[in-house]
Amino acid sequence: MQYRGDDEVGRLASTFKRLADHMKEHINDLNKRVYVDALTSVKNKGAFSTAIDSLQKQVDEEGGQTAFAIGVFDCDDLKSVNDQYGHDKGDIYLKTACRLICRIFDHSPVFRIGGDEFAVILRNQDYENREQLVSQFERERERINADSENRWKQIHIAMGIAVFDADIDSYVIDTVRRADKIMYADKQARKQAR
Repeated sequence: MQYRGDDEVGRLASTFKRLADHMKEHINDLNKRVYVDALTSVKNKGAFSTAIDSLQKQVDEEGGQTAFAIGVFDCDDLKSVNDQYGHDKGDIYLKTACRLICRIFDHSPVFRIGGDEFAVILRNQDYENREQLVSQFERERERINADSENRWKQIHIAMGIAVFDADIDSYVIDTVRRADKIMYADKQARKQAR
């Protein structure tokens, strides 16, 4: 109602408008809570599922010609940081790891998909520059670890990035699984190197 008169109908219209505005704010707040990780403020697993579904629709519509890659990251030793120093230090570890991922892949959505796991959907310039970004990520990770005396401020993260390939990936989730396998291989190699 657009009526703005200073009578009973005008006051009623004004009350309904305020109610509708409050309802919109409440719905926006609920949507944020549903799709945002409370600790890191990045998107959560529910948002990742929605993004994967949306990407799958695009792949289906474009006949597999969609260019993207999936990055999966796993924070090593979170349990031991929590056990040895406390969960508040584990939270610092996760936030530091998340900030690094967000800073390097700053044109891509970042998701916390598990307790110590993150995912990134690389498209456009992050997709095109993925090799340089991976190198930059590795250099920055090593710099942070060299500069940090406290174990909970160091970040040991395994990473796997897989490029969607319509010849081997029937679905987007297949790319996610390949990225996950690459990440676990990286995790094993990093453990053996320590």
